[in-house]
Amino acid sequence: MPWPKEHKDNTRGKIIEAAAAAFRERGIAGVSVGDVMREAGLTHGGFYAHFASKDDLLAAAVAFASSQVTEIVDSKAATDGPMPPLLRAAFAYLSTAHFSHPEWGCPIATLGADLIRSGPKVRRTFAAGIKERLEQLYELAPPGMPVETRKREVAGVLACMIGGLILARGLRESDGLEFLKDCQGFLKDALSSPTVAKSKNEAPVDSE
Repeated sequence: MPWPKEHKDNTRGKIIEAAAAAFRERGIAGVSVGDVMREAGLTHGGFYAHFASKDDLLAAAVAFASSQVTEIVDSKAATDGPMPPLLRAAFAYLSTAHFSHPEWGCPIATLGADLIRSGPKVRRTFAAGIKERLEQLYELAPPGMPVETRKREVAGVLACMIGGLILARGLRESDGLEFLKDCQGFLKDALSSPTVAKSKNEAPVDSE
């Protein structure tokens, strides 16, 4: 008799969760399908009942990891305090906890360079995660700001968040944590400065 759908969904969820943690902690090449199944408490043979390939699993794991980060950022941004929501979100991302625990952190920062070299499905999932983070931060930015200014501010904040975390993890721990503080300070100064462009009809910057 086949397993009920709820059991299959729960098993698939366990595999995705185990894969998301393992890939972020040890990298894509450093984790095999067998490793993931063992860490999920399952046998290797059951893998293909849920996924067509390692790339298929990777896409699901990246989507799951992105949703984890969305929940964390939203919860931190929603807390009370004098700091603007966008800045609270950035500080939560550039935190000591996130620095120290890549296994539950942002897959863009931990796996980005590998994901852009992966198959089409993984790249689409990766792109969706970036867009999701931009949209999330856009909603946290001051609503009265001109649209183009708001988009540029959010792009800069996200670039500092992801780039700052990657660079910090490349340093010795004490230096990395100091670098994160510098990134936080930079964003605090940048987001506290008055908006230069006031017109809602402001034209986008010409990139040519």
